[in-house]
Amino acid sequence: MAIVTVRELQALNPAHEGQRVSMGNSMYGSVRTDRDGSVSVYVVWRYKFAGRLRQIALGTWKEKRGQSLKALRDERNALAAILKGGADPIEVKAAERLKNQADQLQALQTQYDRLEEIADKQARLTVRSLFEQWQALSLKQRKDGGTEANRAFERDVFPLIGDVAIVDVTRSHIQAVVDQMMERNVVRMTKRVLSDLRQMFGFALDRELLESDPTARIKKAKIGPDGERSRVLSENELMVLLEALPNSGLAATSQLALLIQLSTVARIGEVVSAKWEHVDFARKLWVFPNTKNGRPHQIWLSEFALQKLTTLHSLTGATGWVLPNASLNGTLDSKTITKQVADRQRDGKPMANRTKQTGALKLPGGQWRPHDLRRTGASLMAEMNVSPEVIERCLNHIEENKMKRIYQRATYESQMRDAWSIWGERLNQLDRSRSATTSSAGLMRHR
Repeated sequence: MAIVTVRELQALNPAHEGQRVSMGNSMYGSVRTDRDGSVSVYVVWRYKFAGRLRQIALGTWKEKRGQSLKALRDERNALAAILKGGADPIEVKAAERLKNQADQLQALQTQYDRLEEIADKQARLTVRSLFEQWQALSLKQRKDGGTEANRAFERDVFPLIGDVAIVDVTRSHIQAVVDQMMERNVVRMTKRVLSDLRQMFGFALDRELLESDPTARIKKAKIGPDGERSRVLSENELMVLLEALPNSGLAATSQLALLIQLSTVARIGEVVSAKWEHVDFARKLWVFPNTKNGRPHQIWLSEFALQKLTTLHSLTGATGWVLPNASLNGTLDSKTITKQVADRQRDGKPMANRTKQTGALKLPGGQWRPHDLRRTGASLMAEMNVSPEVIERCLNHIEENKMKRIYQRATYESQMRDAWSIWGERLNQLDRSRSATTSSAGLMRHR
């Protein structure tokens, strides 16, 4: 055959198997028959370089799914240009292949480096960062959106291990969290936090961020029985408490916080984290925009509560917080007052760097905590014939019955106002009785 054309290539059939085809410009093809019976032509270009005859593959022509004749000739022309420039096309092609391989290796190395960087970042993921991921993807599905878990971790977990990388967290870290909480004897809360820690680390295991669960060998059963607290202070104990507070060594602000909690039946944590901007002295109204159940709550202030808040405002009103911290740049830690009360009911020697007045707040009925003042107020309201529905709303409890929650629209505002008022008046009576008893005792000693 002479210089081949496309039409002539198309006319080839299996009978031409092995034949040599001249394609012009030193291009030569070998006819091949594929398994499906179709014909292809493997094409090379021959040239001389440095006096030697050399041959380089251009590709394979095939009517379908192969290179066109024009593409093969374009490739030959490109190689001829390289030859004309004084270089050997084979060596240039080999160099290009090596460069491509080097580029591919570099790209792979870059990818590996990036994967290692991601793995390292995941390995250095802190407990706080893991919690944020868990909250965004799983915890938000809880009824309260994870608010309670977040509050508990802020209080008891993050201060100890929040900045520790999750791969470095050991069983001893988790045990330290549990032990610190058990110092406050909050069994139910300790179990709840441990359960949340276990769920969070399980979340990390599912995503291969961890290889083992540091909470695995810590059993909730060993923490102790839950035992729902039922401590209610008697009126006699309240009088003892009112007498003991001024001599307990507690800061005036902490004393007032306890009395405010008692008279409002609010949660101590919500009292501690309150801001003055939410207290309306003129209307005798205190608003809590963020509460444990995620709903705002408002308290109508009795004269007793108003007087204590007014006194407290004279001490801390220059700040934005009802109970500021020592640096005056935020609220007091929510655990501070609870610890102060517990320290003043200890047996034995005082703890290092803690108050020496270890018995200053002991009461006849046994150990008590700030939260017991909330239960006490609710119980004594009931004894003064305040209805359970009204007490529940004063406590800012959510109605458990969903249907009642939806259809019972009564706000009980006036009844709640009356409940706080009669409770405040009862506290005033107890305070006056306490003062009268103290005065009488003083007169007897003087005689």
